[in-house]
Amino acid sequence: MMDQTASRFAIVSLGLSMALFGCACSSATNTLARTYATETDHVVVPTRWAGASVTDDGLSVVTYPTLPALSPDGNWLTFSFDDDIWIVRTGGGTAKRLTSHPATETRSAFSSDGTRLLFESNRDGARNIYEMPLITTDSGITGGAIKRITTSDRSEQLYGYTSDGSGVMFGALLKKELFNHAKTYTAPLDGGPVVPVFDAFGFETSSSNDGNTVVFTRGRYGYDRPKYRGSGASDIWSYNTQSGSFTQLTSFNCNDGQPNILPDGSIVFVSSRDGQNNVWRLNAGATDNGREKASGLTQLTSFHPTAEQLTIAHGVRDLTASRNGSLAAFVVWDTLYTLDLNDPNAQPSALTITIPSDTDSPSMESVNYNRAEQIAMSPDGNTVAMVDRGEIFLRSTADDRPTRRVTDNPFREADIAWSPDNQWLYFASDMSGEWELYRASVDLTRDDLDPHIKAAEEAKKKAAEEKKKAAEAEKKEGEKKDEPASDDAEKDTEDEDKKADSEAGKKGDDKKKEKIDHGKRWEQSITYTYEKLIDTSGAHRPIPSPDGRKLLYFVDRGDVMLLDLKTMASRMVFPGWNEPDIQWAADSRHVVYSVQDLDFNSDVFILDALDPDAVPQNISMHPDLDESPQLSADGKVITFLSDRDSDNFSFNVYAVYLDKELEGMTDYELEEHFENAAKEAKKRKMIDPVDFDAEYEEPDALTFDTDDAYLRIRRIVSSSSSNGNLAILPGGDRIIFSEGGGLNSVNYAGRDRKSIVTGSAGSVSVSLDGSKLFFNRSGEPASVGSGGGSVKAYPMSFTDWIDLTDDHKQKFREAARLLRDGFYHPTLKNLDWDGISARYAELAAGTRTTAEFNDVVNMLFGELDGSHLGISGGSSDFSPPNSRTGYLGVDVKPVHDGYEIAHIVKEMPADEDNANLKIGDVITAIDQRVLAPNDAGPNIDLVAAMEGTLGREILLDVRRGDTGEAFRTLIVPSSYGADSGARYEDVVARNRARVEELSGGRLGYLHIQGMNMASVRVYERDLYAAAHGKDGLIIDVRDNGGGSTTDILLSSLTAPNHAYTIPRGADPKSVPRDAYPRDRRLIYGYSRPINVLMNQHSFSNAEIFSHSIKTTKRGRLIGTATFGGVISTGSAGLIDGSRVRMPFRGWYLPDGTDMESHGAQPDVDVPAIPSDEVNGRDAQLEAAVKDLLSQIK
Repeated sequence: MMDQTASRFAIVSLGLSMALFGCACSSATNTLARTYATETDHVVVPTRWAGASVTDDGLSVVTYPTLPALSPDGNWLTFSFDDDIWIVRTGGGTAKRLTSHPATETRSAFSSDGTRLLFESNRDGARNIYEMPLITTDSGITGGAIKRITTSDRSEQLYGYTSDGSGVMFGALLKKELFNHAKTYTAPLDGGPVVPVFDAFGFETSSSNDGNTVVFTRGRYGYDRPKYRGSGASDIWSYNTQSGSFTQLTSFNCNDGQPNILPDGSIVFVSSRDGQNNVWRLNAGATDNGREKASGLTQLTSFHPTAEQLTIAHGVRDLTASRNGSLAAFVVWDTLYTLDLNDPNAQPSALTITIPSDTDSPSMESVNYNRAEQIAMSPDGNTVAMVDRGEIFLRSTADDRPTRRVTDNPFREADIAWSPDNQWLYFASDMSGEWELYRASVDLTRDDLDPHIKAAEEAKKKAAEEKKKAAEAEKKEGEKKDEPASDDAEKDTEDEDKKADSEAGKKGDDKKKEKIDHGKRWEQSITYTYEKLIDTSGAHRPIPSPDGRKLLYFVDRGDVMLLDLKTMASRMVFPGWNEPDIQWAADSRHVVYSVQDLDFNSDVFILDALDPDAVPQNISMHPDLDESPQLSADGKVITFLSDRDSDNFSFNVYAVYLDKELEGMTDYELEEHFENAAKEAKKRKMIDPVDFDAEYEEPDALTFDTDDAYLRIRRIVSSSSSNGNLAILPGGDRIIFSEGGGLNSVNYAGRDRKSIVTGSAGSVSVSLDGSKLFFNRSGEPASVGSGGGSVKAYPMSFTDWIDLTDDHKQKFREAARLLRDGFYHPTLKNLDWDGISARYAELAAGTRTTAEFNDVVNMLFGELDGSHLGISGGSSDFSPPNSRTGYLGVDVKPVHDGYEIAHIVKEMPADEDNANLKIGDVITAIDQRVLAPNDAGPNIDLVAAMEGTLGREILLDVRRGDTGEAFRTLIVPSSYGADSGARYEDVVARNRARVEELSGGRLGYLHIQGMNMASVRVYERDLYAAAHGKDGLIIDVRDNGGGSTTDILLSSLTAPNHAYTIPRGADPKSVPRDAYPRDRRLIYGYSRPINVLMNQHSFSNAEIFSHSIKTTKRGRLIGTATFGGVISTGSAGLIDGSRVRMPFRGWYLPDGTDMESHGAQPDVDVPAIPSDEVNGRDAQLEAAVKDLLSQIK
């Protein structure tokens, strides 16, 4: 067998100290390892990752600089790299590190005299603003003592110093209401109130030197989508601080952003109007008039990829300009550039920036593999395997056994499964660049290492053989003495000799085929070999049959394949676009599975996998989800999860007998049947090692009564909590399931409920004889008796070093492959994805931190010009402390002795009666800290003064506004989340009152915050309150980020008026023609006229809702076009736990229009403008009321 295996597969030998690259193994092993190390099927990744390239003088080249800032004279430049701020001359050279904190430091800005530097940092929690002095020395510039400028639990984006240098200007979302966008604020450097520059939404703000003009960006700016054209495209506006007026400077349908105002009043900015992000200049007083090219508009750079490059990561990013207007700086690809703004013919100048090599980030990281992502128990129950961070480990289930490493490479292994004879551990790996199937076996055991044990066993075996031979010889001798003489004695002797020779041959064969105790070898294993099973790209999730002779596996997105392990021939069982949940029946012939159809409904099927002509039998046949089928060993009982009687995705347990005889049995007959079935199941044992050369008789095929199975399904568990982790004991007598965090069981009839395990329990499997359950307990393999009892854990721990270079390469390969195989557009919009991915891999090679790496991956995803894309997570050396800032629920303005209350938010602490606070009151002290000690205005911002007050009772000193009376009050501040929720409700109430006012009480108003069930319940509540008895309704989905509930809302809004009812005693003349019994509808219905408010921040399912209103002609759309971001998305994990969004399903209008990049268009187009926001006017709401009233006159 091994000879044949060796000839079919390439064998790789692994040991405890082996690394895939350059291990001390056989020459054949080394050859294969080198092949994998250099293989570049889909992504070509450079050999260096964590550090930059090194110059001849030993300096490292900075390979991923970001966010430059220029000194006012244009001589110095700061930038972010490796999560720190660095400084270098604008001609390039060796940079000096200004910050060295483990936190993340990003944007920076020079003071007007160049002696101070502001920067962002999350060292104290949320990203806030800090300042350091810049000290000039003979060796350059260094930083001095650092001072915190702002104190908030909200992330802030630095824009620079105020024009007079006394404060900092920044952007933040400090108050979440209905519209959730950043505004621009200032804060004094020496402490004091944070105040808005203007009370309108805007970001990326830049101030003129005299402070009279600020320019800013509005929209949904997406640097990584230069091809985007839609309502979410960003534009540049200006604000005159003297007159309070706003002017829109750019309005062409592209992304314009990162404006920098120059001393002559012109601005330089980044625009995607030529298809790539480039630097443009707009003269003072000019606008683009909504055109790509216009008078006063000049393109300063023309970065575009060559045919060989394929991409330059969308062009220019991180634009900045010096205060004197002489120089601009920006990043393209991996290089910082400067541009002379005084020379109209100037060309960008690339900078070479180096850093001392001793500042390189560590290239190795210590990892403790101790948290199981997947587990698999061996058939004999004596060895457990797990996958953690893409590597396979195992240990004996005996007490205090060590953890052994099966695989040791930078790639990803997954989908572990034991062969039923305990010989192999199957798994999938992407070490070739694509998922393929492998199997591991034991190479070396403890016994192999101990000569004394081995010699003793050999001696014992030899003595037994000699004793057996002597007994046989003695027996034969006695037979000869008893036999009478014969004329055929010579012939008899010859026959005996032949028989002896034959027996000897048989004994020799038996010795060759001596049974190997694979279970014991795995228990005592130390090193392992693994081999590729088949040359099928995209193969994963091996599922061996119970007889060990066949194996199911998946290819790509869901094709199910059957592999004959003797011939190594595969055939397709059935094709698929998504993976089924599948398992073998005990006869190694049939499979049971659940799979979704194109309506995304899943049913349970049984199929004869060995018959190519077999037709799947639908067992469940229901329009709701039926999943996770589990079959008893005799095939008579199948159980599964379904949400047919619950809310979507809230599952309970169901079952059906596949032997109709069971349906007619009495209770006692059923009890007797299952008692016998359980006894039979206890006889099940692990199969002997599979001998493919021996004759094999297929077991009898199971038979199933499937014709009307869907009509005979019974609900086994009825619970308000969702069930999961379904399993069935082999006798079918008990069903295992999770509920509320623990494992439970019921009998075949759904009775006799027992608690088996409390606490976390996932990935449940059952031993062959049904006596034990194996499960994953919060990342730790564990087992328990199937009837309950004490839990036995099998903790694993293995500490080793990972090469960050290899680890990041693997992450990048995975991310690129996931989108290649999973993005909803089958041609990936005709991109050369492999080539583009290879190009971005070069850029990612220069990143050092998780944030930098994720930035590159997001730019790669931006090439798809799609929504619902992104990467998040990843390791970090620093965890910012949590801020416990409390919120009172007030809007305030600073006065001479504190903060005057301008507005009190309902349902917040300040609104409570015992707080005794009123509008006009002045808060003068918090917990005896005086806010304005010199009676000249507060010296601390109110939010900063509230730091650390969340959830604890505090003392407020207050001056009564109308009387001047001083008093004190106790109050318990709430969280930012509570404040946001209350502010949202506050705005909705004001809008409702405004609609009531504008319509004279004829129209109702409601806002749908999200497309989720919580919002549906609020919708139904508010629908009755807002619309009952009204002539029409305004439904607002502005700034609704999406979800999945459009069709539930439509069932409320589009139910036909097929009848109305009049109860006895009612006046028929007064009964509305839409009066209808409430209990006859699934959701409260509304059939009167509606208008829907939407904007460019209505996203995803909120757009589907808006489209549906127009498509069904149910109402009219008012506001601005929606963003055009409609793709169903999920997510997938990378090897380190990072998550990649997976937009896999496109949405199309009936005429075939892709909703992605095609937002819902308004019937009445009303833009939102800054001046209206400042004045508190909602022009879109007003237009919706006016339009709807015109319809119902």
